[in-house]
Amino acid sequence: MIAEVIESKTDQFVAETVKYHEIPGFGSFVKVQDGTRRIYGIVSGAYTGSLDGSGKARAFFKSLQELELEQPQIFSLLRTEFTAVVAGYLEAGIYRSYYPPVHIRLHLPVERCTDEEVLKISTNTGFLIKTLNCPNGNGDELTAAALRTVAILHDNPKEYLLNAGRELLKMLSYDTQRLKSVIERVDIL
Repeated sequence: MIAEVIESKTDQFVAETVKYHEIPGFGSFVKVQDGTRRIYGIVSGAYTGSLDGSGKARAFFKSLQELELEQPQIFSLLRTEFTAVVAGYLEAGIYRSYYPPVHIRLHLPVERCTDEEVLKISTNTGFLIKTLNCPNGNGDELTAAALRTVAILHDNPKEYLLNAGRELLKMLSYDTQRLKSVIERVDIL
């Protein structure tokens, strides 16, 4: 378990990490087991701040090592939460690249997806429309990050990106400038 669901909507969920400094990467894939349904999400943002949320962390102008030695208690007053866009779900052995019929229940554990799960999710490019339309407003960045995560797992990353680019072009209503902007940020080749 890397986190626990603390907020849930049909299209996204928010989770608080177990350790404030262990955050899944932007564009990485996570999963939540909710009964017989496994919901997959793509990390779309993160926030670290004070535990109570009412104030900001204070600057001490020391290195992390000095702070850990002199004032280790301040780290227990921090928390990190991340948001994940729902990419799809698995039920009865079948992956569906659309939202589950019911949003995720609160307080369920969040895990990182295995490479095999990411490959299964990414064989269908349906996850890209979810990243493009990310509610946080950073859809192009999230799409590029998700493609970076996914492409390197495929046997032929270049071919995968070409096929994904073709699908993206359709999703973007043939806006070639926007497609170019997304693909330039993938930069794995």
